[in-house]
Amino acid sequence: MTLKNRSRQTINFNRNWKFIREDIIGAERKQFSDEGWDTVCLPHTPAIESVHVDLHFQGICWYRKHFTVHEEDTGKKIVVEFEAAMQHANVWVNGTYKLNHKGGFLPFTVDITDDVDFDGPNVVAVRLDNRNSGTIPPGKPLESLDFSYFGGLYRNVRLHITEKLHVTDAVCAGKAAGGGTFVRYADVSQDSAMVEVQTHVLNEHNAVKTVKVVTTLLDQEGRHVVSAESSSETVYAGEEQTFGQALKVTKPRLWHPDSPYLYTLHTKTIGDGHTEDEVYTRIGIRTIAFSKATGFAINGERLVIRGTNRHQQFPYIGNAASNNAHYRDARKLKEAGFNFVRLGHYPQAPAFLDACDELGLMVVEPVPGWQYCEEGEFQDLVRQNIRDMIRRDRNRPSVIMWEVSLNETYHRRKGATDEFFHECHLIAHEEYPGDQMFTSGDTIGRTNPSYVNFDVPYTLWNDENLTRPLEEVLPDKGGFDREYGDYEFGGHESTSRVSRGAGEQKLLLQAWNYQWSLNRNRGNRWSLGDASWVGIDHNRGCYPRLSECGALDTFRLPKYVYYFYQSQRKPEIVHEHVDSGPMVFIANEWSERTSPAKVVVYSNCEEVELFVNGVSVGVQLPDQGPDTEYGERITGYEVDYWLTDEEQHKGKDGSVQGKTDAGDMKVFPHDGGNCRNLAHAPFTFTGVTYVPGELSAIARIGGKEAVQCAVRTPLEPKDLSIRIDKSGKELAADGADFVFVYAEIKDANGTVVPSEGNEVLFDIEGPAVIVGANPVRAEAGIVTVLLQSRETPGEIVVKAYSTGLKPTAAKFESK
Repeated sequence: MTLKNRSRQTINFNRNWKFIREDIIGAERKQFSDEGWDTVCLPHTPAIESVHVDLHFQGICWYRKHFTVHEEDTGKKIVVEFEAAMQHANVWVNGTYKLNHKGGFLPFTVDITDDVDFDGPNVVAVRLDNRNSGTIPPGKPLESLDFSYFGGLYRNVRLHITEKLHVTDAVCAGKAAGGGTFVRYADVSQDSAMVEVQTHVLNEHNAVKTVKVVTTLLDQEGRHVVSAESSSETVYAGEEQTFGQALKVTKPRLWHPDSPYLYTLHTKTIGDGHTEDEVYTRIGIRTIAFSKATGFAINGERLVIRGTNRHQQFPYIGNAASNNAHYRDARKLKEAGFNFVRLGHYPQAPAFLDACDELGLMVVEPVPGWQYCEEGEFQDLVRQNIRDMIRRDRNRPSVIMWEVSLNETYHRRKGATDEFFHECHLIAHEEYPGDQMFTSGDTIGRTNPSYVNFDVPYTLWNDENLTRPLEEVLPDKGGFDREYGDYEFGGHESTSRVSRGAGEQKLLLQAWNYQWSLNRNRGNRWSLGDASWVGIDHNRGCYPRLSECGALDTFRLPKYVYYFYQSQRKPEIVHEHVDSGPMVFIANEWSERTSPAKVVVYSNCEEVELFVNGVSVGVQLPDQGPDTEYGERITGYEVDYWLTDEEQHKGKDGSVQGKTDAGDMKVFPHDGGNCRNLAHAPFTFTGVTYVPGELSAIARIGGKEAVQCAVRTPLEPKDLSIRIDKSGKELAADGADFVFVYAEIKDANGTVVPSEGNEVLFDIEGPAVIVGANPVRAEAGIVTVLLQSRETPGEIVVKAYSTGLKPTAAKFESK
């Protein structure tokens, strides 16, 4: 649905920035010559990094944007909105210093109304510094931080032109539980719901205005549902007014992860009889509740939260991802069977949250932080970050919790007191009054968790027996498992950290770790849900290799565990434009082996029949074996979170060797047990005699075939095949969007050969460019490059070459 705004101009400010990666004296001046600088599009990263990077670029860089403003906009309010900038920003307009902003994950605006020149060119200059800073969250030095934050103007920038009588920006307005448009709900049911709207209007004219607000609710097709008109109020020059309205919706379509219906609020501000501003706000009508007795409920119905964690980074370009790229990530996580994402450990791009609203992914949004809590300016910024993230995202139906603790910042960290975190909890409730605000945070490390009083406490951790106790310290509250499945199986050398090319046995062990842990979580009577660590492999400042515990690798290719989670989704729920419904996957390469095979099949169906070259080897019901202790864990390199930053993570040079490999696994995975608490247990077939050819599975529901799949024994590699990952979004010709291009090494039957590690060279024709490595060596038979668009649409031809293989080409268009 496309909605036109006739009273407010919002201009994409992403193109044609000048950039240089050094500190330049005088670059803030309007007349400064940036002719020799690079011309870039936003989102932008200051440095192209390697796939495995720990200490990414840190330093100072400059951005300059030349623009004009039409004379017809004289007398209007003009602001520049930055979705984020990493991480200490100073901004000038036409040489006038305007802003000092600290923090790399939340938006800020610059009012340039009095600075623009309507008769000639204008320049916005931005100096960015992403070096370590103990005063800016996350605070901890990159070299001991367990994620990477990269740099640059890595999110969108917009120019807004409004009349002087306008609806404010909620973050810029700086008002507790106020500013902008604030939407809440009351008396929500299938029959009706009250949509309560609060609109903050500012009169920056030099004269008094008679003002009223008209609010209209539109359905997903843009049709009128209900509207309300406020009384007229006198708003004097330079003053503000908050208008409250209530709209009763009959038979509302309620937002739910299984049916994420979205409405749009059209807010029209009328001054002296003329429309002066219009704002559109997308909303989802729903109500949520958490309790130990009834678990998590949405719209009065219990729902188990089945989630994962996500970092916002991508290979080579760091965090500088397009809106489409964020959508593609969200869609892949939805298709994996997750209904929830923890934004570890900071507010992520609005585009990702837009996708969560659209696709039905619930979210917990954390305040930026990780194992650090210095008193003074750092804590002041934490307090402000809590306010800003709630003001930015309070109207989103996807956000169900607000994480106001600093991740893993336990009481031994300086400044990490119960008093501080209790204050953070109170700040959140001040910003979002009522019974629909739910704070969350770490319980471990709090001296008195009941005093801190997070609404949804995170469970504790017991290393000795891999349990998550909670009732001992908070007997009346349900808890949430914010991370599981990785660290407990070996720290830095966790057996859950497995590359996609590690082979069948390691991939099965990784999947077993998550199955065993999820089954344990589901057996905890205080558990409201959980989030695996992690959805997608990510870089880490503290370690030279990717953290490879993701269900998807950094190129967004699935591992076996991805399909385990996919099997937990409901077979009866089908989402439009998203892979959903019944599924089946054989977690096996069906390659040569000397003994009968154990074959693990993931499916959300009722029964699975397995075939070898068309001959049935049996029909299985879901596994129903007993829950058992995990077994001996081999824990190579461990992390001690009580060490100082200087002492922590001694293995950064990569010299530490893991003690577990595929030939020395102390846990034999998939014994048919540890699954009784799962929504859908795997199907484990044992003693399957290996015969080269095809291994296939048919999954049935109610005795009828629902879905099938097959794997074939890989033969000698023969040719290349190109696959382009669009995941529901065409490549946008905006100079910033990108897609992953996969070249698959296949045999004569079209089977990917997972043993192949050939080097593949790509060649591009048309308006696109490869960012990062080229040529690239294959992992498990697949080579990936990141293909970024140019600013003009057109046909793109991708060619792939490798010695000894038949080359291939593919065509598609950027739009």
